[in-house]
Amino acid sequence: MLQAKKELPTYPDGVLGIYKAKPRKTDFGARRNIEKRSDMEFVASLCFNAQTIREQDYEFAERASFKLSLKVKTPRFDLVTSDHLALIGTTLFDVSHIDKTKDEMYLFLEEVREIDFE
Repeated sequence: MLQAKKELPTYPDGVLGIYKAKPRKTDFGARRNIEKRSDMEFVASLCFNAQTIREQDYEFAERASFKLSLKVKTPRFDLVTSDHLALIGTTLFDVSHIDKTKDEMYLFLEEVREIDFE
């Protein structure tokens, strides 16, 4: 018996870059803010699909002490952690939380700032 083909997922909303911050410190040991792309190390590029943010997502973010700015669905990539940063255009986001399924992951992003795109 033939089974119907499984439809492949699509990610039509764009491409985001995943980065990790380079260890830059001030003279007195405080971490420096990221101002341009060269202040970060590239990890991966992922296609994404922007998701609607549910009320329970906002409640979860509030309990976890972050402000949810954007929620996106991407193909699963296990090297991405909540310590990383996401760059969409010139807008820098903190990856605040990740929900993973078998094939995909949902990134909960908190906007940090606009950066110089060199």
